[in-house]
Amino acid sequence: MRSSGIVDYAVIVVNYGDPALVEANLGEDIDADDGAHVVLVDNFSSAQSRDVARALCRARGWTFVPSENLGFGAGVNRGVAAARALGHDALITLNPDAVASAEVLRSLASHLHDSPSSLVSPAMDSGDGRPHFRGAQVHRRTGQMRSSWSPHDDDPEWANWLSGACLGFSATAFDVLGGFSEEFFLYWEDVDISRRAVEHGLRLDLREDLRIVHDEGGTQQSSDARAKSSTYYYYNVRNRLLFGRRHARGGDWARWVLATPGQSSLIWRRGGRRQVLTQPGGLLAAVRGAIAGSAQLLRRPQPSPPAPLPVGVAAAPGAEEEEALRVTVAIPSFRRPEQLSQLLAALPARLAETTAASVDVLVVDNSPEGSARATVEEAPLPVRYAHETTPGISAARNRALDESRDSHLLAFLDDDEIPLPGWLSSLLETWRVHRSTAVAGRVISVFTEGTDPWLIASGTFRRAQRSTGSRLATAAAGNLLLDLVQVRRLGLRFESSLGLSGGEDTMFTREMVERGGTIVWCNESAAEDHVVPKRLTRDWANQRAFSAANGWVNVSLRLEPRRTRRLAARGRFLLGGSARMAVGLTRRQYGRTLGRLHHDARGTRMFHRGRGMLAGARGHLYQEYARD
Repeated sequence: MRSSGIVDYAVIVVNYGDPALVEANLGEDIDADDGAHVVLVDNFSSAQSRDVARALCRARGWTFVPSENLGFGAGVNRGVAAARALGHDALITLNPDAVASAEVLRSLASHLHDSPSSLVSPAMDSGDGRPHFRGAQVHRRTGQMRSSWSPHDDDPEWANWLSGACLGFSATAFDVLGGFSEEFFLYWEDVDISRRAVEHGLRLDLREDLRIVHDEGGTQQSSDARAKSSTYYYYNVRNRLLFGRRHARGGDWARWVLATPGQSSLIWRRGGRRQVLTQPGGLLAAVRGAIAGSAQLLRRPQPSPPAPLPVGVAAAPGAEEEEALRVTVAIPSFRRPEQLSQLLAALPARLAETTAASVDVLVVDNSPEGSARATVEEAPLPVRYAHETTPGISAARNRALDESRDSHLLAFLDDDEIPLPGWLSSLLETWRVHRSTAVAGRVISVFTEGTDPWLIASGTFRRAQRSTGSRLATAAAGNLLLDLVQVRRLGLRFESSLGLSGGEDTMFTREMVERGGTIVWCNESAAEDHVVPKRLTRDWANQRAFSAANGWVNVSLRLEPRRTRRLAARGRFLLGGSARMAVGLTRRQYGRTLGRLHHDARGTRMFHRGRGMLAGARGHLYQEYARD
């Protein structure tokens, strides 16, 4: 709360499509509230809608955050990052189809200032005045939903959750939780964050004295008065299984799976039985959701990650900071002199941003003829050169580890990337706060004009973003900072047998976590990957889907310590690969029949990922980077 007594808060609105609902539902009283600020995250739907959303923000004085359509949770995480950059600590999500007064939002913000270790929601009514939300609960063993609330959240059968349509949380609580899960895309992410909050010792507060209006039909209602949209059915059915895989254990997980047909039917019947005639697509969407969710049967349950340190709270300094911090920027390179030259030209400005460390640059040339030497000699800054003749990216990365033995930290960049402002300084700041074994940053794919829309729709080049401080189970090495003291203590090296197949960074970072290391995300650190034309083809994208899945399966099998568990894992991958191939072919045909590019592209990619999984389960390791 500001010293003047004005309550300070940010309203995070995630928009998709025409922002007319947002414009109508966010009243001028919010704009007039001196403590309030609106952050509109526009999940891309069309260039026209984006232009309208941008103009609306400009006219109303809001912050505009453009984003890919990565779902609600991802949109909230991006909006929170923007709000916190503006200094806001009380954060409130508000759906485009919800209407809340500044007085209610201010009361929620005051609640968060007084109780930062809580999540809070108001009561909600529908547009005709009927009760819409007075708290909600999920059955702990089946996933069934009901409108109810337990004041102490101690019901042995039913667990409380708060609605993301209007959900308040402090920056501190957000950091403890690592933000919203981006895996759900739409629906159940609020159930997930509610239950994770309880697991981390936070409180769920329902303010029944505060009321807003939530007309859910504004975003996901179909043309039928009662029926829901196909999107609603697909993600509710799918995400029930995803939630169960995350939160149910042992016998509860078995009961959760067995309840799937009945619970899926209940979800579909929320739209009434008549919809089988008026909107048969809804039933098809529910079936597709059940098929997609069934992939969760093949995943081992993962424990909730430990809470990250809140941003701004540093861990105890290590002995390594008694002297000046030494950092090596390592660039493995193979026959890309032009791209390497562009990268080296961009580095002086990035290093100038890093004043609290001594930084040197290392290029590890993995080409037999030493093709990068001339580029290094012409670089606009001092660069160390190492010629590693053992073929494969693993050999190049291990050479970087060896050449950096006198450094505290090692930052990897690929030779086809361009680091953006704040790239290294943000990595270092996140490491100082969390003292993790590794810090992973973003890699943003940049395409040439005229790129096949099918490639974009396939998701081949899409990389997930998270809130800074989120814990990861694995990471790619394209933009990765390593604490070399911890890496050596854990005995980590890049697996040489994966040098020509790829996946060496996946195995390295997964082993890191299994041995007790930690990886955190830094959303402020970014590098651009300018995709070369030869990769902008459907054949390359399909082969990439195959090789990525194949590499993941091979790494997973290598990490299984016992033969019996490896056999069980092979079985899971055989089933999972077969299921993905079947679902992918069905989705591709559906997309082609109805002319829906998104389904065609995603279905094709899923099919080839299934092929890769089957090949990996049978023991085949695809050599994506094999040399003549």
